[in-house]
Amino acid sequence: MSRMLKKLNAILNVIAIIFLLVVSISITKLNILPGKYYYPLIVLVLIMMVLFILSIFKNNKKGLLITSIITSIVISIISSLGLIYLNSTNNLLDNISFKKEKSIYYVVVKKNSDYKELSDLDNKKIAIMENGSTNYQKALKEVNKKIDVNTVKYKNVNVLANDLITEKVDSILLNSNSKRILDDILKDFKNNTRIIEKISIDVKQKKENVIVSNTEPFNILISGIDTDGDINSVSRSDVNIVMTVNPKNHEVLLTNIQRDMQVQLHGTTGIKDKLTHAGIYGIDMSRQTIEDFLDTKISYYIRVNFDSLVKVVDTIGGVDIDNDVAFKGYTRNFEVGKLHLNGKEALEYARERKKMPSGDYTRGLHQEKIIEAIINKVTTSKKILNSYSKFTSVLDEFIQTNIPSSTIKSYVREQIDTMPSWTVISRAVDSSGSALVETYSMPGMNLYVAFPDENSVKTASTIINGMLENKKYDTINK
Repeated sequence: MSRMLKKLNAILNVIAIIFLLVVSISITKLNILPGKYYYPLIVLVLIMMVLFILSIFKNNKKGLLITSIITSIVISIISSLGLIYLNSTNNLLDNISFKKEKSIYYVVVKKNSDYKELSDLDNKKIAIMENGSTNYQKALKEVNKKIDVNTVKYKNVNVLANDLITEKVDSILLNSNSKRILDDILKDFKNNTRIIEKISIDVKQKKENVIVSNTEPFNILISGIDTDGDINSVSRSDVNIVMTVNPKNHEVLLTNIQRDMQVQLHGTTGIKDKLTHAGIYGIDMSRQTIEDFLDTKISYYIRVNFDSLVKVVDTIGGVDIDNDVAFKGYTRNFEVGKLHLNGKEALEYARERKKMPSGDYTRGLHQEKIIEAIINKVTTSKKILNSYSKFTSVLDEFIQTNIPSSTIKSYVREQIDTMPSWTVISRAVDSSGSALVETYSMPGMNLYVAFPDENSVKTASTIINGMLENKKYDTINK
């Protein structure tokens, strides 16, 4: 019996040693623990490994053998659970920084036409936009690789769409976002057309210099794509928030810009556009357009998918907000006061604008409320631990960023080390009116646009750039 216990003890102790070794490697790889926690933890792990090794060769008494067996089992279970959390966190931080953007294009034909697939359009007329982007031209090249087409160029998207319906052209090439806009605005366009070819184009992104210092202020663009878009697909940006982070003063400024704000798209001249349309051309276009608009530097971006918001909120057991505007929604009545929201309710609350007193302005504030509520729940609820792997998996779908994982880990390590409290300030760029006007992305079609209040833009720029110079918010906003 004693020999069997000793053999079992040796096997279980070796397993425990292996688990401890793997945990040590994972903790080192994750690299988010400051030295004052990391080194004592590694020393403790090494001591335990030594004790398990000694137990294999030294334990002969039955009582000590049983104690050693139980200890090794407990340590192995705890280590295996720890590995789940460590690997999930490490995979999340690595994955969210390596998602490629894709732009989706459609070849669209009239619904009652005889064209069933792309090959049926060989030597037929395909209508294209004259001001097509680089990605648009790449999509056209992909079509030309498969068939010979006679292109007809248009300056007016409204005319282009109508010529397809009236059969003046056989097909049209459209960005997926432009297709959705036409479906929403032109009567019967969706019902009278169909897609026969989908083309995916990789969007080239500009690489930014990495911020090394943990004390250097920086800007991050938080861009929320519309609910029809996957996180790696370019799409209209419904949320546009510039987050200015000052690690030295522990201040975070959130500057919200309305989705319909009229802006000059970066690198373009002439007709201006709605800010939401910048997302059609990729996150870099949104980021650089806002850089021009606010005369500031935005090094990083975080894209969030508000479709996945439902999964995130449900995974963490809902969120709590303090609602300031009562309105009747599709999912529930949103009364004034403290509310607990599930995923679908949180998505509706974050997206509702038509029933808001200030439209997009109020919606932007509500989106900030939901983001803040998620952060509060994640950092305070113990329920997250029970579904941690599921939670990180959902976040992987929910978030895309160009912030290197090493930089994220560096800031997490600093936060754990000093545990400072942060002051969060919310502002918005005001508009001075609105109208139905032509836009760069949808020429020939009048869409709702909000005109920026130039004084508000200048004030926002001054405050953001002041915080980037390490000035405290209160000293700038006088």
